[in-house]
Amino acid sequence: MLNLIPKPKFQEERFGEFVINSETTLYADDNLTYARDVLNTFIEGACGYKLPVVVSKQASIVFLYDRHVHKEGYTMEVNIDSIVIKASSSVGAFYAVQSIRQLTGGDLIENPDFLTLHALYIEDEPRYEVRSIMLDEARYFHGADVVKNLLDMMAYYKLNTLHWHLTDNEGWRIEIKKYPKLTQVGGIRKGSQTMAWGNKFVDWTLHEGYYTQQEIKEIVQYAERLNIAIIPEIDMPAHMGAALASYPWLSCSGKEIEVPIVHGGSPDKNGIGHMIACPGKEETTFRFIYDVLDEICQLFPAPYVHIGGDEAPKSEWKKCPDCQKLIKEKGLKDEENLQGYFNNKIAVYLKRKGKRMIGWNEILSAKKLDNSIIAQYWTFKRDMKVENYLLSGHDVILSKHQAFYFDMTYAQNNLKTTYAFEPEKYNLNSKTGGILGLEGCLWTEWVPTEERINYQLYPRMQAFAEVAWSPSEVRNYKDFIVRLKKHLQILDKYGIEYCPLSMVNQGGLKRIKAMSEFQNKNAHAEFNRAMSIRKKKKYRV
Repeated sequence: MLNLIPKPKFQEERFGEFVINSETTLYADDNLTYARDVLNTFIEGACGYKLPVVVSKQASIVFLYDRHVHKEGYTMEVNIDSIVIKASSSVGAFYAVQSIRQLTGGDLIENPDFLTLHALYIEDEPRYEVRSIMLDEARYFHGADVVKNLLDMMAYYKLNTLHWHLTDNEGWRIEIKKYPKLTQVGGIRKGSQTMAWGNKFVDWTLHEGYYTQQEIKEIVQYAERLNIAIIPEIDMPAHMGAALASYPWLSCSGKEIEVPIVHGGSPDKNGIGHMIACPGKEETTFRFIYDVLDEICQLFPAPYVHIGGDEAPKSEWKKCPDCQKLIKEKGLKDEENLQGYFNNKIAVYLKRKGKRMIGWNEILSAKKLDNSIIAQYWTFKRDMKVENYLLSGHDVILSKHQAFYFDMTYAQNNLKTTYAFEPEKYNLNSKTGGILGLEGCLWTEWVPTEERINYQLYPRMQAFAEVAWSPSEVRNYKDFIVRLKKHLQILDKYGIEYCPLSMVNQGGLKRIKAMSEFQNKNAHAEFNRAMSIRKKKKYRV
């Protein structure tokens, strides 16, 4: 069995072994030299030497341009005396290198003199264009090293998009030069609700942190080298508590507030219903948003900007004379369509900058949205508006709560559910062509450390990667688990915590208890049990 994750579209094992040693030579066509160099860097890291690069296509390992191969795909033929990789882009060739990394086990072996690959033939390409992980740093700032570590593992599993949630009620984590208070005020929280949604205990430890624009540029460049695009999320018009604490004039009331310490599931609960920007103050509110987006678009070359748009309470708008005046002037039906007006203005502004707007599926409640807008489907219940949006020819990204909300306990969103995901199970027709891709979401209300990030993500990320890349007909959960056990050794090697396999598919009373604990008392209970098992070495991988 080839221990590859994600599983290739087609694979065939053959007889023999190819040996990589200090005499192995490398060749690449001009537009594939980056992948060649990535492979050579990997060989140097594993074996301590670089392979000689030659100008002859008779080299031991060759990267050849083939325009017929999918833009992110590759073919690879390994015989006893050669490896021939064909790709139409540097991206596809890069993914071939990730497969070589996995097949040689070079990340695991200590100081090898040589590496080997079993003879094989692979044809491979991704099922979805967007294969994304979302990291929320608005709740807890983790820093560049944590993000880079995540990017490294994403590339290893052929994921190509990081959705970076950088602002919310509880924190603003990116420097905006025109509005310095966003980080000076909005980047600092006096305390944090730390236990569970139903447990209002507050730890009064100050939490702060943000990325300078220079740090953002460095992380974006790091991601680009891994063929990963970073989509920033700047939440609006709701989830703007940190921004309103920084600049109160953005709200309908102008009331001064502090950066919230309590997490709000439904924005009208916990006293945070007023934390929404005022579209009625058109000149000031939209000037602020455009200024912020100007700086954001300069920092992130990806073709998308996410604006959130979810869980937007309308209570403030209903009693705001400026909002009511705008509704009347524009002939809008109600406050829901006022948000649609807001979203359309942002979408058009972003289009002028060569970007498309993404928003969570609640934005579809408004009528006549701009055709460029991409909806991201996250909500737990069936949403006919999403289904109709797809059928009408619009684009959607799927991050269905039941399968891809990785902040949930494994008891609630287990590994089998993630691996078994198919759009049709949620009344979505994958044949319509409007599904841009899939995203696994990690919100961090209860994720204060890198150790906890890793626990929530692994081994879910491996399962998600296979769902996003591999065609459904080659996927098999039992086969995946056999391969996964080998990959857990990689996580052990790099000190990455993960959920023991004994806990990834809990059922019965244990499942019910774990879900209740998470929601009402202690969101860390399952994690603490898992870490106890791992530290006692009583788990089996």
